[in-house]
Amino acid sequence: MKTSPTMSGLSLLFLSLLFTLNCHSHADLIGITCKKTEFTDLCISTLRSDPRSAAADVKGLARIMFDAALAKVTATLGQTKDLLKKTSDPDLREYLTVCAEQYERATEDIFTAIQNVGSDNFESRTYADAVYDEARSCEEIFTERSPPRKRKSPFTVVNDVVKKLVMIASGIVKSLG
Repeated sequence: MKTSPTMSGLSLLFLSLLFTLNCHSHADLIGITCKKTEFTDLCISTLRSDPRSAAADVKGLARIMFDAALAKVTATLGQTKDLLKKTSDPDLREYLTVCAEQYERATEDIFTAIQNVGSDNFESRTYADAVYDEARSCEEIFTERSPPRKRKSPFTVVNDVVKKLVMIASGIVKSLG
């Protein structure tokens, strides 16, 4: 059977429209989901930068956000270990050791949080809170010492990003009920 150019054109138009609506609905899901979180812009930019988000449901978006936090935690842990190898300053070694320990725990806690998304949302959020506290502890070891031991943390920016990412992930999990 031979199809007419008009029929082929209509079929192509229909498929394009269907694809556009599907993509638009996922974009709306990201927007709707992120508007329920404290850091809407960071949520949207993080999820839109991950190609898995296009086909994800809300549970998938939460997992993707935890994955983004995990990437930051893993990179920071590596940076911490590199700095530990390079310094002989006893105070700095102490602070870096605390950060390494906190970020090792954070890695484990993020994996547990991801595993619990959708099956035990309370537990997932509890582990997200633990990661927040671990990033905070890394920062505080530098800033809450009395002079002359007080130092500027080399991780201030990343600690802040990790805390925000897990808060977003926790907020998405909370929206699941």
